Amino acid sequence: MAETRFVVPQGEFDLIRYPPTRNATLRAWDAADELLLSHLAEVMDERPVSHVVIVNDAFGALTVAIAAAGESGVLQHVRFVSDSHVASMAMRQNLERNGIEQLPESGVGAPDVVLVKVPKTLALLEAQLVELRAVIEPTTVIVGGGMTRDVHSSTIELFERTIGPTRTSHAKKKARLIFSTLEPELSPTAPQPTVFALGRQDAQLVNYPGVFSAQRLDSGTRLLLDNLPATVDGPDVIDLGCGNGALGLAVALADPTAHVTLVDESRLAVRSAEATFRRALDERAEVAFCQPTFRIGDCLDGLPGGSADLILCNPPFHRGRVRGDDVAWKMFTGAKRVLRQGGEVWVVGNRHLDYYEKLKRAFGNSQVMANDPKFLVVRAVR
Repeated sequence: MAETRFVVPQGEFDLIRYPPTRNATLRAWDAADELLLSHLAEVMDERPVSHVVIVNDAFGALTVAIAAAGESGVLQHVRFVSDSHVASMAMRQNLERNGIEQLPESGVGAPDVVLVKVPKTLALLEAQLVELRAVIEPTTVIVGGGMTRDVHSSTIELFERTIGPTRTSHAKKKARLIFSTLEPELSPTAPQPTVFALGRQDAQLVNYPGVFSAQRLDSGTRLLLDNLPATVDGPDVIDLGCGNGALGLAVALADPTAHVTLVDESRLAVRSAEATFRRALDERAEVAFCQPTFRIGDCLDGLPGGSADLILCNPPFHRGRVRGDDVAWKMFTGAKRVLRQGGEVWVVGNRHLDYYEKLKRAFGNSQVMANDPKFLVVRAVR
């Protein structure tokens, strides 16, 4: 069983990971969370703190501990900021698990403290730090945190370039803190979305910072695009884990009568997909797509059973920094529920992920439709 007892200066809490994982050793926090909360306690001993902003809290460990202080009347405003819908769900679940009904939200003005967990991609971090500049003041305490493997010289340079003078703590339990002070004279610009071609299609993809495959169409998606089914026995198509919307747009271009639903747990991914479709429509005034649907959600949760004819998917094989097939399994079992009888799921993945066998276990059948030295395209029928 994974450890769930989280003890920090703010109290003792019971935390679990969401979604549940088959790896029983994984906790819902890391040493960087512990360092951030210990430092916050020191700050609160030295000065009044009523307004805290928390960025990239993967499972709610920071938010639960800080919200508990809010319930005691110490804090008036706690703001949770994350690109991840799943992280938001994990946070809410752990609040409820610890008897905290909601975040205190009565504060206004600049935050007293900002805590930033360092994300996987520097592009996302840069966008978040530039956005933070609009709400912080020179008196705001800005602290980043991450495991030492994630805090590099480029990370420190990014804080310095976007916020101001920056230093780091000594490493403790393989984690490190980053301390920055706002330099009002700096005027960093937010990173712009990248735009690149949709394979052989005469269309462009739009990628906001932090969205998968930021500079070019990835090889797996290209292989799936080159081998999409020629016809679909029904109008309802889902681009699952849509990213920038490459698969969904390819379907819409091939069959403007198809109703395409694009789903991702990343808000920036869905924003990218929306921008991709807007760009395609602007460039093709003569083409009238069936109005696509964009959803922020955890895989296919919330979609009705028997509502899709075709699901296209390039599953991630990691959730945050943890590799595994938990996300893929949830996508496959969700696809079986959501597909109509005779509906198909087409999946692309690295050969070593063995999606052929996994789909066969989920659906009772699977067929390799295309392959190259690195990837397989596999189909299963409901």
